Amino acid sequence: MRTVGSETVFPSKERHDFLFAWKPEYWSHENPRNLVEAFRATGTTEEWWRCAAHKKIHLGDRAYLLKQGRPIGIFGRGTVVAKPEKDSPGLRGKSAKQVLIRFEASRDGVLWDPEERFLVDETQLLDLPAPKKQWQNQASGITLEPKAARAIDSIILDSILLGRGQSSSADEVAQEVARRNKLIEQWIRPDQQFFSQTIRENYRDKCAVTGCVTRAALEAAHISTRKGLDDNSPANGILLRSDIHALFDRLLITLSVDGMQLEISPELTDPSYSSLRTVMVARPERGSPPSTENIREHRNRFFERLRRHAVNIGNEAQRVRS
Repeated sequence: MRTVGSETVFPSKERHDFLFAWKPEYWSHENPRNLVEAFRATGTTEEWWRCAAHKKIHLGDRAYLLKQGRPIGIFGRGTVVAKPEKDSPGLRGKSAKQVLIRFEASRDGVLWDPEERFLVDETQLLDLPAPKKQWQNQASGITLEPKAARAIDSIILDSILLGRGQSSSADEVAQEVARRNKLIEQWIRPDQQFFSQTIRENYRDKCAVTGCVTRAALEAAHISTRKGLDDNSPANGILLRSDIHALFDRLLITLSVDGMQLEISPELTDPSYSSLRTVMVARPERGSPPSTENIREHRNRFFERLRRHAVNIGNEAQRVRS
């Protein structure tokens, strides 16, 4: 690991995934809550964590935080930034080794308060492509199945985009970093590349909303992301100009039930997008149009975000009155 300017640079190698446990009976809620508050205030924080697989873990490996007990759930994602050490500061245990995990919004890190809400809840975890005993393992710092980690990443993206009814600069950075990383996947994974090419061909390289034909500005958007796994069928895609894609992913716009128009969130107040309220969404010139089922799934997430936004406004108004 080295530092270039303010950026942390890790050795060029394949990154692996590890699961770190938080047990409320051994480590009070005050500790993770303090981490979350520091992360939200500055966009970065770090903590030493017990690691059972200390002989396998390397700098730059990804760390996922799992709350154990009832209920279980993923509440954080960070990066290993220091080699395993014995008796690291702030943790109990004379013989255990710990690693330093850093959570940086600008590097795809995220932290939520596990007593409020999870990034990935118990039901979602049990649906993932991994043995269920993975989530009951009492050890901290164990290897996480790559397929399960990638599914968790997709669910985290949805969780971030839905938000918690409030927003900080760290949340905004995390949202955009996560969204852009998902786009990068389309240039790396063969199945994603095929999806992108198919959607571009089906829409004849024209944005379905704006009619933009500048190829460099167009992106293939997934409509539904069930259980954190992308459905790369043509019926789950639509070609959008990059800024419209960002609004779509951030759940500030959604398709109407029939897929022919858009519905706009009250959070989207920029007057330059007011024309989206009346625009007609183009159908693909070939292949399948967006399916009703996929549109419904996106609309459900859109209205869930609206609900949380309304709750937050109500809570804020009550706080001001009191």
